[in-house]
Amino acid sequence: MNPAIDDGLVAARSTDADFFGHPRGLAYLVSVEAFWAFAYFGLQALLTLYLTHQLLLPGHVEHVLGFPTYRRILAGGGPALSPLDIASQTYGLMTSLSYALPLLGAFVADRWLGQRRTMVLGLIVLAVAMATMVTEQGFLIAIGLIIVGTGLMKCNLMVQIGRLYAAGDPRRTSAFAYYLVFANIGSFSAPLIAGTLAEKVSFRSGLIALAVGMGLALVSYLAGQAHVPPDTTRAGPGAAKAPPLHRRDLRISLVLLAALIPEVLYFGAYNQAFNIFPVWAADHVERRLFGLEMPVTWFSTLDGILTIVGAVLAIRVWGWLARRGRPLGDMRRMAVGAGMGVIGFGILAVAAAASGAGKAPLWAGVGFFLFVDLAIPWVDTVTMALVSRAAPASINATMMGVFGLAIALGYFATGELGRLYAHLTPAAFWAVHAGLSVVCLAFLALAGPSIARALATPASEASEASPAARV
Repeated sequence: MNPAIDDGLVAARSTDADFFGHPRGLAYLVSVEAFWAFAYFGLQALLTLYLTHQLLLPGHVEHVLGFPTYRRILAGGGPALSPLDIASQTYGLMTSLSYALPLLGAFVADRWLGQRRTMVLGLIVLAVAMATMVTEQGFLIAIGLIIVGTGLMKCNLMVQIGRLYAAGDPRRTSAFAYYLVFANIGSFSAPLIAGTLAEKVSFRSGLIALAVGMGLALVSYLAGQAHVPPDTTRAGPGAAKAPPLHRRDLRISLVLLAALIPEVLYFGAYNQAFNIFPVWAADHVERRLFGLEMPVTWFSTLDGILTIVGAVLAIRVWGWLARRGRPLGDMRRMAVGAGMGVIGFGILAVAAAASGAGKAPLWAGVGFFLFVDLAIPWVDTVTMALVSRAAPASINATMMGVFGLAIALGYFATGELGRLYAHLTPAAFWAVHAGLSVVCLAFLALAGPSIARALATPASEASEASPAARV
């Protein structure tokens, strides 16, 4: 099997174990992810509410530069769109394109700038974008800059995490689990800070908090330059040459594309938690707790906390099974995650049907996030580590960009599916999303064994039992 990172492409492999048994560079890289997640996922949690409750309303929408043209493009010559339609499509476009552009970011880094300089450029663009988002006039400009900046930064961050480890290092999967943990530290902090400011003070104050977070992401990366892998490009004299791409490499790449299908299906449903769920919960969930009404954005805080718990539990379970001689393969892990997704969306469908025109109980929203968040490491982390490990060395960065493209397709599906909310009952809407997880399970049952055989994992990568791999 081809190692995820070839010796000729790894400029520096850290062997220190200063950060929970991992290289010190991982601490800086996951800190960048945490601050980026605070800003990006904070905006994601606020976006639909911000658009439907302020920016798209009379007295505000007239200030947005380029909005009449943007609205016509979204309508495509059809009837005028409602604010919710525009908000849902904007959500889908921003999130999907943000995860599609990392493929271009990988190419720019690989051919011209290298990972470090591309990362710095991306983080600068993102900091400018979030500062621009604070102004109503610059909303569409900010969305465009967020897409470009994330495209430059996201894939190269994941590639640099992978390059901290030698081929066969069993710490790789747990490193991406830490990446997930820190991403969710940022994402659950954002609703508590920016979400509360937005709902209790003003949307502008919430957006300012997100802009500060993105600035800290840039500062964190600059502070850790001495501990992250140096730039590697294949352009110019003296540049490292990529290993040749063999026929077997092409076959593995095609199999990896098939292995990304569960990621698309699961996240197409899951990301509705930040698109339509806040809109539904604002009107149809009883949110009074101890005599006070809980801000709807606090559900996103719950999402972050439960995803962290899920990542820690998943690593523990994987290690326990490996030590007992019964390690779960990648496809079976994904199937566990898809099954939890069915339960999570099923809870919403049942609660919406039972409440009718009334309000669903708070526990329904909590139960939904419990299951879909515990599922994240079983789907997302496993897929991310699988691509990093199995992708041919000569196109490893590109395949990490393709992984981002799979997430982009999921986000795009989220935006398009969100438009069904206006035409279905809430119960039917959530049942459709439970059905996506059922389709994911069916795919894994039918195609999973063949994919697993084609991407057979070395024993050193399959085991999570070593002390360095434990949380």
